Amino acid sequence: MACEDLVAPCFMDEQAPLAVPELNRERTLRYLECCYRHGLSWEDAQEQMREFLHQRGVPHQGIVRQLALAKPLLQPWLD
Repeated sequence: MACEDLVAPCFMDEQAPLAVPELNRERTLRYLECCYRHGLSWEDAQEQMREFLHQRGVPHQGIVRQLALAKPLLQPWLD
């Protein structure tokens, strides 16, 4: 699936590569543009983000919280 390489910048700060901070709205725009260009759905983007956060060891509640933050930024343009 396209755009996986842009998921990390939505959450990772290059200055703090081990942290998974709140969703970064500015960096999420590049991910949204890529998803839109490749015809990915909200479900596709959600799965990519879920998998990334899971690989980073984010607990289930943290993943749910991050996806809730991402939904209004991405879902309206990907459905």
